[in-house]
Amino acid sequence: MRRLWPKGLAGRLVVLLVGALAIAQGAVVLVLHDEQRIVVETMAHGQALNQAVTLARLLTLYPSDQADTLVAAFGSRMTCARVEPTAAAPAAAGVGRAEAELTARLERMLHGDFADTPSIVLRRADGEPCGGRPPAGGERFGGSEPGRPLAAAYAAEARIPLRDGRTLVYTSMIDTPDIPIWVAAASFLLSSLAVGAVVVVAVRRQTRSLRDLADAAERLGRGEDAPPLSDRGPAEIVVASRAFDTMRERLRRHMSERMRLLAAISHDLRTPLTTLRLKAEFVDDEAVRDDLVATIDELTAITEATLAFSRAEASHEASRRLDLAELVGEVVSEFALAGRDATLAAPSAVPFEGRPVALKRAVRNVVENALRFGGTARVSVADAPDAVAVAVEDDGPGLPSDRLEEAFQPFVRLEPSRSRETGGIGLGLSIARGIVQSHGGTITLANRDVGGLRVEIRLPRPTA
Repeated sequence: MRRLWPKGLAGRLVVLLVGALAIAQGAVVLVLHDEQRIVVETMAHGQALNQAVTLARLLTLYPSDQADTLVAAFGSRMTCARVEPTAAAPAAAGVGRAEAELTARLERMLHGDFADTPSIVLRRADGEPCGGRPPAGGERFGGSEPGRPLAAAYAAEARIPLRDGRTLVYTSMIDTPDIPIWVAAASFLLSSLAVGAVVVVAVRRQTRSLRDLADAAERLGRGEDAPPLSDRGPAEIVVASRAFDTMRERLRRHMSERMRLLAAISHDLRTPLTTLRLKAEFVDDEAVRDDLVATIDELTAITEATLAFSRAEASHEASRRLDLAELVGEVVSEFALAGRDATLAAPSAVPFEGRPVALKRAVRNVVENALRFGGTARVSVADAPDAVAVAVEDDGPGLPSDRLEEAFQPFVRLEPSRSRETGGIGLGLSIARGIVQSHGGTITLANRDVGGLRVEIRLPRPTA
């Protein structure tokens, strides 16, 4: 059931409203199929009770030998009457609500001018007026055609006691209209289509600003900038949009202040480092001088690398459509032209949307690490509908399994020599992970079973 439940708001509302409509439609059908209520309404608004009262009054006015003529005159295909020579039996206990209501109405119409209280009994019709029974006392039915069935659901039998001891039995056949299944189905289908169309259009219009908010959040998570959100849509979404704009502005100011701080630190560090280098040149001892110059160069490199790392985290490069296979191929070609053992296996084209300069830098850092520590770099690109993956494998010694995550930390060098020439600064993988994460992706390290390290960059495709 959970798999069948729609994921979208419009789909869920359609299901809920159509379900409610189905329940309401079922209730209406049940109400319309309350047959006894239809019988009461038909009798109350029809001529059956009036005819029964009129015939009863005529029977009291005319001689008893004319009863057959009067009874025949009041008969029809849907009604019949007979006169029983005996008084009416008392009403049976347990009379239904519909029967009691009709009896009370008939009593009011008679004005108490007859011998006893009348009664009305409802029974299922059997296709013939008066149930096809012969009239009591040899009297004949009025208005029935023998052998001709009637499509009626109920027969209402009114028994009116006359003052001379006889009883008038007046029977009316009442047809309760049936609702065809196709009519109810068509009504439900049309109502569901109308409700579904209105809900889909309304939800799409009302949630347009919500989609804009989701798109802005996606772009912010990918390190991109976007214009402020418009104040449209429901009040709750407008409040959320304003809160998002406020958060984005605060983040922008924070990153801007951070970059200004780093620029100031860079300026302040470069000046004394340059002064130290000049002073080191005047040291007479060549060994001491070379050692000082090497230390100053290392400090300068660390400063520049730190600035590069911060710029990579706070990059404002715009995203655009690119061919990731071509981008990775350019990086591999750079190292291959320099005589390094770097190869590429990739599809002819892998369309992707991202920041090309930042992505190229991330791939370059990973490939450079593979060549530096493993001697080779076998690069592959895999394309999938929801994501793309770039894998780099080398033949080096790998890394301790318990220190794989530590390799991503800034300035952490797991290479034993600790030399900058062989181990670098320790920012390559940190910068790469920052770039990949800004694209909403992940970068993982794993030791290969046959030896060496495998680095995989997985980048999800931006949602539409």
